[in-house]
Amino acid sequence: MDRNDYYPFGMSFLKPFGQSSVYDPMAIPYNYKYQEQELQETGFYAFKWRQYMPDVGRFFNVDPLTEKYNTWSPYSFSGNRVIDARELEGLEPHVLFNTRENAAANFGQQYNGKSILQKREYAALIYVRVVDGKKYYAYNKPEKGEAHGVPQGVSSKAPKGSSPAAWIHTHGNDDYGSAGNYNDQNFSGDDGDKAYSKALGLDGFLVTPDGSLKYYDLSSDTEKTLRTDMSSDPNNETPRNNNINPVDNPPPSIGDYRPLPKIFPDKVSPSPQPVLDGGLKAIKDKKENFDNHLPQKIH
Repeated sequence: MDRNDYYPFGMSFLKPFGQSSVYDPMAIPYNYKYQEQELQETGFYAFKWRQYMPDVGRFFNVDPLTEKYNTWSPYSFSGNRVIDARELEGLEPHVLFNTRENAAANFGQQYNGKSILQKREYAALIYVRVVDGKKYYAYNKPEKGEAHGVPQGVSSKAPKGSSPAAWIHTHGNDDYGSAGNYNDQNFSGDDGDKAYSKALGLDGFLVTPDGSLKYYDLSSDTEKTLRTDMSSDPNNETPRNNNINPVDNPPPSIGDYRPLPKIFPDKVSPSPQPVLDGGLKAIKDKKENFDNHLPQKIH
């Protein structure tokens, strides 16, 4: 067995006996450690796309997606979000959720406003990863499509160690009547969204300009509305479901958390007195007798 304890950014607490270094990679038999990544002989972690230095909390290499994240340092680890997100590949933080619906709702909260304001569809793959027997859901980096068309290749971008669970997209702003009577408030039919679900073999989620989150079940060929609290288009042709105006960059989500265990119990009972054998009891009695005969402190 191999046990490791970490600081938040991954530096190990482990200090081999008799050594002054924080860790000794060559002395540790199992080298897949922090976030399940391989610890190299150099002390760097080998993520898929670049090397990570846990002692400084930074990548050694420039982010391959740095042009898409131009407000971040190109060496930033997990977007500096090590509490609510994981760095799966060395590219970007991934926020985890307990259900597909929670992941889909977060996608809607983060991208529907952007989609409405930019008048473009956004799409992403929702994937599932099993950690310690529990399923966690997240979505990959969304891709921007056309006014009426999702970007291609969404299904091929599940991170290593995870599996596709569904796909999700937005419909942009409401331009019903200006694009051949295109209905932005629902899944398009057998030549559109539903056909794409069938081609992927995945259930679908849709965020609409009236503020709805909708779900398409592939096996039963049915759809339903899950929520109506997404941002909505102020110029919607039909009545909006809410008055949540779109914003281009909403604050990031904190994801779903497992409850933290209590460090201290509510009630602390006194520790039971140890049972002493004859020899230890004799030592205890001698100590008490010695303490009782010490001179009193002079004040």
